[in-house]
Amino acid sequence: MTQHPRITVEGRRKANLPGVLYAIVLLFVMFALMVYGSRQISYTSDEPAHVAVGYAHLARGKAAFWVLPQHGHPPLLNVLEAALLYVENSRIPLEQLDGWGMWLTDYVRAFTAYLVPIERIEIITRLPIILLTVLLGATVFRWGRDLWGAQAGLLALAALVFDPLLVAHGQLATTDVGAVTFGTAALYLTWRWMERPAWRIALGMGSLLGLTMLAKGSGLFWTATVGLLVLVTLFCRPMGSRIGLLLVQGVVIGTLGFLILWAGHAFTWGKVRDLPIPLPAPDHWNGLISQAASVEKRWVFALEERKHGQWWWYFPLAFAIKNPLPLLIGLALGLVTLAQRRPSRTRTPALMLFPILYTGFAIYGGMNIGYRHMLPVHPFIYLAIGGGVWSWAWGQHPRLWRRLMVGALGVWYLVGFARMFPYEIAFFNELIGGPRNGHHYLIDSNIDWGQGYKALRAYLKVHPGPVPQVAYHFTNVNPGFYGIEHVALPPEITAPPIIAPFHPRPGRYVISVTALQRGWPEDPDAYAWFRQTPPTAELAYSFFVYDIDPPPLEWFGQCTVPAAPLIPELVALGFGQKDLRRIYFDCTSAWLYPGGGEQPGTYGLHHEIVPEKAHTFPSLLPSLPQATDAFIARRLADLRLSFDMRRYTRQFPAFVLYEQERTPSMPSPQSVAALPVATLPSKMTLSQMTPLALDGPLTFLGATVYPDGTGLDVETWWQVTQAPGVHFFSIMGHLLTTQGEVLSVADGLGVSPEMLRAGDILVQRHRFPAARGTAFWLRTGAYWLDSMERWTVAGVPGADALFVPVEVSR
Repeated sequence: MTQHPRITVEGRRKANLPGVLYAIVLLFVMFALMVYGSRQISYTSDEPAHVAVGYAHLARGKAAFWVLPQHGHPPLLNVLEAALLYVENSRIPLEQLDGWGMWLTDYVRAFTAYLVPIERIEIITRLPIILLTVLLGATVFRWGRDLWGAQAGLLALAALVFDPLLVAHGQLATTDVGAVTFGTAALYLTWRWMERPAWRIALGMGSLLGLTMLAKGSGLFWTATVGLLVLVTLFCRPMGSRIGLLLVQGVVIGTLGFLILWAGHAFTWGKVRDLPIPLPAPDHWNGLISQAASVEKRWVFALEERKHGQWWWYFPLAFAIKNPLPLLIGLALGLVTLAQRRPSRTRTPALMLFPILYTGFAIYGGMNIGYRHMLPVHPFIYLAIGGGVWSWAWGQHPRLWRRLMVGALGVWYLVGFARMFPYEIAFFNELIGGPRNGHHYLIDSNIDWGQGYKALRAYLKVHPGPVPQVAYHFTNVNPGFYGIEHVALPPEITAPPIIAPFHPRPGRYVISVTALQRGWPEDPDAYAWFRQTPPTAELAYSFFVYDIDPPPLEWFGQCTVPAAPLIPELVALGFGQKDLRRIYFDCTSAWLYPGGGEQPGTYGLHHEIVPEKAHTFPSLLPSLPQATDAFIARRLADLRLSFDMRRYTRQFPAFVLYEQERTPSMPSPQSVAALPVATLPSKMTLSQMTPLALDGPLTFLGATVYPDGTGLDVETWWQVTQAPGVHFFSIMGHLLTTQGEVLSVADGLGVSPEMLRAGDILVQRHRFPAARGTAFWLRTGAYWLDSMERWTVAGVPGADALFVPVEVSR
């Protein structure tokens, strides 16, 4: 029998040395990318609050515990983030700040004034999380190496280093990635303990669990997973194989973790909300309860829909469109390959239990405010790629094409990361066309978390103009911290309401993507006009710049079917003009172009007659409003959708606004016959050309015919020559055979004469049922309703009707 040489510990270390060196290089690259990238982006929305809370804990200890129930986060990571700031300046007078001891939001707002110079404070508060992210990378490499070898560990680490979502949040002073680091390390040690139980590993597990629970409320999921894995180990061990020792170690692990959590809360004991008995670390549990209760109260946005609460499909959608496609393909390959292996008693539960448990809870109970809440499962994605893809391409049955495919996926992955740097936070994959379309699908920390102030400052320096009006993501850091002169717009709490939201005043507006799509709770559609307007520039996927000079409107027309959506007071408020000419008409039977379509104005229609379709495939987005009535659809084709209010309120129903920006497409001049009404026309009598004036306040411009399958939709076009006042009239619409037989009558006027002024163009609709044949005559004209007197054609004695030939192709 051949004797295999025994591999010594020293030999194993030498074999692993190249992989370790490559891992160090990758970790250094990630560290450099995060340090440089963090210098390019401004403070995001949540960072000032985390730093302010951490500083309070460092400076006041237990006296600062009042912040925990309101903040909803344990203190560990916040303390680390504020540590260097506290070393530099420990004399901030916290008790003198607004809100201290009572209201966290007021305290954070007052504390933010001390975060100057802000670009220096950014890096010293972000550095602890950057280092923890590097530690997470080292942990993933070590776990992957221990599972499948150094090459698999390196592949897993490479997937981590260039994951835009992890890097984006790994460079911010928040709690997301720091908690993932502690939790993943705890699970790694748990797997090692399951493989070979030892006291030093058990003590490490307990310590890391305590730190994980002190890092973020979601630490409970890592703790629950470790507890279940300990139970799995106990039940799967053969009877008598040190079960008692394992049980003792399990108890020590849980006890040590709890003591660390309790110590982090100064061994306090007290009342917990909604519970009948006092508990250790009451502020910790009150904070978790507060966070859980806030889920149903939060405004959430997805697929251009807004609501309070959550959708079960939010995180599956975010997973599909926020992750790089090469990562998803690699994950699928890895899982399929690993699934073909025989399940392991320790490896399988250690790698699968937490992602399943955490994902299930996130889908059915998680906060729908950002994919960052799914980062805890990412280390397992990297491990699946490292072990599965490496085995698939370089394992027992290597294939060149497989290696080439993995190489192509890697290049694709790197290019995607490079294209987003340093704004990886806004990454969206190619399924939706990348980050430029991302704001239609998800907002908040998925794309715009306040990271764009530096990009805005650079843009304004190169493109000087009027002082911008800025609507920024709700944050305590405003553009002034970065030296940007501006006028604040809502949702800044000190800003007055926007003037004329239905048709903003001329100027330069800078609207953050989140404000654009969500507005603020009191008025989520405040910036709906800007949603329909192409921006002048897009900055850091966070700010849209609008340089607009819209002309003052001269009129506002409302369709009265099923009801005029806006009352006069809201019209004046929405347009900021009290002198607007106001017009009402039945848009299902007529349309009015004030001033002949030459004057700028806006139409308002009830959303019921211009509905949106449900989410359409493949975009998954609602379609633009589309009129179900063909006549209305033809009229809207010449207009620009400018405002889409999809929700009903106590003040108004859902409605849409369309702006008249160009003259309508009118009928071309056509030959008609001007004859007495009872005369039988023929082609020989087509001696007149439109336009033709009548001996009344109208000029006939022509007629258009639209077969629609159920009959004929005929439009007669008229221009008002003088205002008729309260003298009511009607427009004739008779469909005749070529022999003069009247087939159908559709007289009417969809606009009150009181609404008409000289120069207006009126389009009257005449609906005729289906009739046999392909050639007809349209008899039209006008008559006074009080006397039934028909108007004659000017210059044609006795002619009180106009005959228009109608040709219908079947």
